[in-house]
Amino acid sequence: MSRSAAAPYLFVKHSANWNVDRCTRWMSDNGKNVDWCYPVNDDPFPDPRGYAGVMVFGGANSANDCSDFDWVRRELVFVEQCLKHDIPFFGICLGAQILARVLGARVRPHENAVQEVGFHRVDPVPEESAFLTSPLMVMQWHSEGFELPPDTRRIATGEHFPNQAYRLNDHVLGVQFHPEVNAEVLAIWQERNRLKKPEQFTDEERADMMNDAHRHDASVSCWLDGVMRDWTG
Repeated sequence: MSRSAAAPYLFVKHSANWNVDRCTRWMSDNGKNVDWCYPVNDDPFPDPRGYAGVMVFGGANSANDCSDFDWVRRELVFVEQCLKHDIPFFGICLGAQILARVLGARVRPHENAVQEVGFHRVDPVPEESAFLTSPLMVMQWHSEGFELPPDTRRIATGEHFPNQAYRLNDHVLGVQFHPEVNAEVLAIWQERNRLKKPEQFTDEERADMMNDAHRHDASVSCWLDGVMRDWTG
C-alpha cells in the first residue's frame, strides 16, 4: 500500500467528543482530511501505510499499562509499525511517551512525585531553535515523563521535566505538553475532571487555568501553525 498526496491523516485519541482542538481545526482550515481511531473504545488500528501521517494524542493511562489494557499493547505495536514504514508521526503527551517506549526509553513518574497540570513554561534548546525560538506557556497535564530515547534529539526542555520535546528525524517527533488544548478543549476536560475527581482542583484553580488558556491562545496557535506546516509538508 503506498501513500499519495491525497491520503488522509490518522488521529488516534484516547477519548471521544473533544474534536475542537487546535490540531483538528488546523487540519480542517488547511484542507487536510482526517480519519479517527479510538483504541480505548476497541477500534482496531488500521494499516498506517494508507496515511500521510499519524498523530497520537494524550490520555489518562500510562504507556506502561500494557499488561492491564490490551489497547495499550496494540498501540505500542501500531507505533512500531508506523516507524517501520517511515510514516510521519507526531506524539502528544501519552503519544510521545508511547513513542519513547517504542524507541527504547523508560517512562516513569518524576522522582519527587512532581506533576505538571495547567500552563507551564517550555523552553527552547539553543541548538534546535527551528522547533522553538522562545519560551512558550502551554498546557500540561501529566504525572509521568520520559527519558530521551536513543538516537533522538531533545528539541524543547522545561524546569521539572527536561524532556519536553524530542525528534527522531524531520517527520517523527513527540511533545510532553498539550499544544492542541485551546479554551474549548480545556472546558470539556475540566467538566470531565470535575465529574470524576471533583476534589482535584478548586473553582479558583480551574478559573486560573481557563484564563491562561485565553491569555496564551494566540502565541500557542501561532507556534503550532508553523510546526504543523513543517510536519505535514
